Amino acid sequence: MVSTVLLAMSACSKPQDRTRDEAAIAAAIEQARSEDAEADRLMRERATQQEKERREAEQAAIDSRVAQDEARRAKEARFEQQARATMIDPSSFQIRNQRLNADGTALCAEVNAKNRQGVFGGFRRVIVTDSGVSFDRDPDDNERPPEHRFAAIAKLTGCY
Repeated sequence: MVSTVLLAMSACSKPQDRTRDEAAIAAAIEQARSEDAEADRLMRERATQQEKERREAEQAAIDSRVAQDEARRAKEARFEQQARATMIDPSSFQIRNQRLNADGTALCAEVNAKNRQGVFGGFRRVIVTDSGVSFDRDPDDNERPPEHRFAAIAKLTGCY
């Protein structure tokens, strides 16, 4: 009989142990799920932050290029206005193949405008710098000092 009582008591304690084990397992599973959820949240936050930083860097590069292009266009327009001012008939001024040299200090172009007789003289190469305007095949090019001659300026600026 004692053995029956002991057997009954041992059988009764097993469901309690099983319940405690199941509770511990359930708690461990819940903790693992919450840790996974937190790790996923942190990973998404890092990915979002990296994407934001990438977009900001990309926009900064675009803004920089736009600013450089605007500065280049403004410089070209200033040099073009300087060339236009040297013409006899500035209203007839035509320009083509204009570009800034490599370091942006000179405008290399071909220009055409009406002469004193009122006819277009044909396109001529021109180099415009802050210090002046020099035309290719200028009749008085030989009378100019060497630093203002077209060939010398073309070599210095790298235009032609």
